[in-house]
This record gives sequence, structure tokens and C-alpha cells, in this order.
Amino acid sequence: MLTNLILGLLSVFWIACAVHKLADVNSFTHNLKQYQWVPPIQRDILVIGLVLAEALSAILLLLPALQLFGLILACGLLLAYSGLIALNIYSGNQDFDCGCLFGSQEQRLSVSLLWRNAGILLLHVVAFFGLQTTTSRTSDVLISLLFGIVALLVGVIAQQLFRNQSHINALKR
Repeated sequence: MLTNLILGLLSVFWIACAVHKLADVNSFTHNLKQYQWVPPIQRDILVIGLVLAEALSAILLLLPALQLFGLILACGLLLAYSGLIALNIYSGNQDFDCGCLFGSQEQRLSVSLLWRNAGILLLHVVAFFGLQTTTSRTSDVLISLLFGIVALLVGVIAQQLFRNQSHINALKR
């Protein structure tokens, strides 16, 4: 049951990521341009690809036969995002909004984002090992999604706390 709850949480997380980007495509495209190390391909194609990959991972995480593929796709996205954030922090390019979740809240690149992503990655790893020992049933999807929605609300609060830390660090400079 724990594995199903985690999968529901992760599915809601990834759909929220995709919806956030779709809600303000222009802002996300602008944020993406701020990152160094992003491949010099057409930014619109990259934005559409990221949104589709996030939405696809959210859907796959709910389909028992495809959950492993959903976890692999989601982990790949999370590792790519974390790698870009780390490279930009390391090179000193961190004074811009990360383009992360939850609307118009601005969140600068910071090490706390990497810690947050590590925690989210850990949930994916726990779900992966949980899938090895339990079988997931389609009937568990509704409960998993409800849990995911409630947990997302808790996540919004945590996101605000990380955002506040970024602002406090910016004021100290």
C-alpha cells in the first residue's frame, strides 16, 4: 500500500510540474533561457518535450504495467534538472528563477533545491524497490491520487519554506 501511495504522490507531483509549465509557457521559456548548459536547440521544442515527458511520467506512474517505465522517465527528468541546477550554481549563474513548481512564486537557484530534488528522487527509489516486492492494482489508483493531492498541498507549504530561504540568502548578499 505504501508503494501505491508514493506512486500517487509522484504522479500528482509530475502532473503539477507539467501544468505549471503550461500555465505560463512564456515565463518558463524565459526561465529556461537563463540556464547555461542547456543544449542550443529550439527552446519551444524543448519546452514542449519537457511538458510532455512530465505528463507522460505522471500517467505511467498510475498504470500498473508501466509504472517502472514511469519511474525511469521521472528519475531521468529529475536528474537532468538537478544536474543543470548544480552546473549553474557551480558556475556562479544562480541569480534567476528556477522555473520550478507553483505559479508566480520566484525561487532562485540554490543548494536547497538540490536537497529538495534529492528527497524527491529518494521517493522514486523507494517506489522502485516497493514495486519489486508488491503488485500494484488499478483499484488502488483513486486512493493513491487522493493521497497525492493531500501531499501536494503539504508540498506547497514546503516549497514556500524553501522559497523563503532563497530570499533570506539573497538579502544577506
